[in-house]
Order: sequence, then C-alpha cells, then structure tokens
Amino acid sequence: MSDFSSRLLEWYAIHGRTGMPWQKQKDPYLVWLSEIMLQQTQVETVRDRYTAFLKTFPTLIDLANAPIDAVMSLWAGLGYYSRARNLHACAKIIMQEHGGVFPNKASILEELPGIGPSTAAAIAAFCFDEPISILDANVKRVLARVFAFEQDIKNTKASFELWQLAQSLVPKKTKEMPAYTQALMDFGATVCTPKNPKCKTCSMRRHCQAFIEGKVDILPIQKKKKKPDVFFCEFLLVIQGQEVLMVKRPPSGIWGGLWCLPESAWSKLEEGQTAQVRSFKLAYPEMPAQLFRYYDSATKVLPPQKHIFTHRVLFYQIRMIHLHQKLEQMTPEMQWVTNEKITLLGLPTPIQRFMSDYLQIIF
Repeated sequence: MSDFSSRLLEWYAIHGRTGMPWQKQKDPYLVWLSEIMLQQTQVETVRDRYTAFLKTFPTLIDLANAPIDAVMSLWAGLGYYSRARNLHACAKIIMQEHGGVFPNKASILEELPGIGPSTAAAIAAFCFDEPISILDANVKRVLARVFAFEQDIKNTKASFELWQLAQSLVPKKTKEMPAYTQALMDFGATVCTPKNPKCKTCSMRRHCQAFIEGKVDILPIQKKKKKPDVFFCEFLLVIQGQEVLMVKRPPSGIWGGLWCLPESAWSKLEEGQTAQVRSFKLAYPEMPAQLFRYYDSATKVLPPQKHIFTHRVLFYQIRMIHLHQKLEQMTPEMQWVTNEKITLLGLPTPIQRFMSDYLQIIF
C-alpha cells in the first residue's frame, strides 16, 4: 500500500495525458472551472468549451459580474445546468465573502456552492499542495480493483471506507500532490477504464488484487441502475413575423434557467408504450388562452424526436404555429425573440439543435 503513490507517479511521468489547457495550473479559478466542467462530461467535449468560456470570463471577477443569462448561454449543451448556476453563485460568494481569493483548504472550499468533497480536494491538491485525496468515479474504480474492495461503492459506509483508503495513499511529500492527483485521474480514465481496461499493459497489474484474483470485470461492485423513465411532450414553435416566442425555465429542475419553447406537461410512458400526441397542457408557465385557438390549425407538426438524459429519456415533437399578431397577455418569463438573437440565448440541446437546423427554413 505504501508504494501505491510512487508506482502511480512513475506511470504518470511516462504515460500521463498532456496537452489539456487546464493541466499544471496553479490558479484556482482555472482549476475550479475545469473540475466543474469535467463533472459528468467527457474531456474532448470540455476542451473547447473551457477555452471559449475563459475567453468570455477570463477571471473570477468577470464571471461574478456577469449576468446569469450570459453564463447559461455559454454553458448550453454541456448539461447539468445546476453546475452553471452554482458556478456563478460561487464566484459571487468568493468575491463578496473571501475578498476575491479562493480558500486554500479543502474543508472551506467544500462549503461553497457546487463544490463537493472530491472537487474541493482537487482544487486544494492542485493549487495549494494540500495532502488530500480526490475520490471521483475513476478513483473509486481504481482503488476497488487494486485493493479488491468488494463492497458496494454506492453504500455510504463503504464510500467512507474508500475515502479513508484514498487518504492513506497520498504521497508524504506535499509537492507531489498536483502530479499525484492528475495521475489518479489519468490512470482511471485511460488504463483502468470501466470497460475493456488495459490490464495486459498495465504497470500495476502485479500489485492489483482484482487482476491477480480474476475479478477485474466484477469490481467495483455497485447496484445496477434502474431503467430510465421515458417521457413524451410537445413544444410549440410560435412565430409572429420574424420573432419566436421563448419561455425562460425556472432556475431549478430540468434545463433550469435556460430559454426554451413553450411546452406541454411531460407525460410518462409505460414500458412498450409508443410516443403519442397528448392534449396540450402547459407545464410552465401558464399561457394566454388565445393561443389555444391556433393549436389545432398548426402549420406543421414535426415527427417525434428522442433526447437522452442521464436518468431519463424524452420523446418530443414540435408543433409550429404562425400568429398574425402578438399575444397581448405575457408573463415575465415570456419573450419574443428575433431569429438573429435566438442562438445567443442559453438553449437546451434539443432546442438549440432544432433552431440551428430550422431557422433558415422557417424564415
């Protein structure tokens, strides 16, 4: 066990990933941003988005002073939009309560919005050499295999034991913490992968209990995920002249804080049930009654499309309606937007894709 960190550092010196813009950074703003973006998102997706984000918000103060809509617009397509809202809120708190300086201890960082234990540990280890281990999904998998940890890693007690194990393995030299932390990430992402791990060429295999005992394919142990729920809804593309009616979604929930087309309530589909057109009942917000008189005379109804979330699946179709005059009754969350400005809004991925494909045709 005492040699784990030294072996990992030796591997990293030869095989570690290079060329990513957030690597070997000591600025906590840059590290924090990358860590938040990389949660539940692939490296290749994050690489360009990270650079683009920093062009608009190069410093913490730029982010803190930005309107939330500008942040959401840049985040559109990355998913898990609470990350963007927490990012913005966290920037404001650091400016207001910490004088614009990131706390240098994981225990304090963890108190900030959107920063969990592993993210706090990563920032503290990379930027301040704090001897504290990360424990994301990659690290849990590596430790479960190397040390043949045969408990359900989603179990609270087992997770605590893994934290203790992870912490016992950190290098004694604190200056090695940045490299060690990156090594943990890289090893889990490129060698000790969930499927088809590269055991044949792995430098750890002689010391890996899962490999020795033939348990690589069954570790880590975690309860099987249940099948995702499947839903169906309609979106209304309401057009008047050169403008489209958009609705800003509530700050919490699916696509929180993004601009969207008016939508029906999401109807849950039972297993084997096909997506069907449902009676249009707006989930949010309440729509002016005069809109419904146009509903059955929609100019076009597009075939159902499919959008996959992490924990659910949505079948949706878009119903296009042309109005001769604008609606008189509007809520604060509703706005008429010109076709040139639609793409500047923060839009959910399926709506963004639809607008990109159809705007030129529509107008």
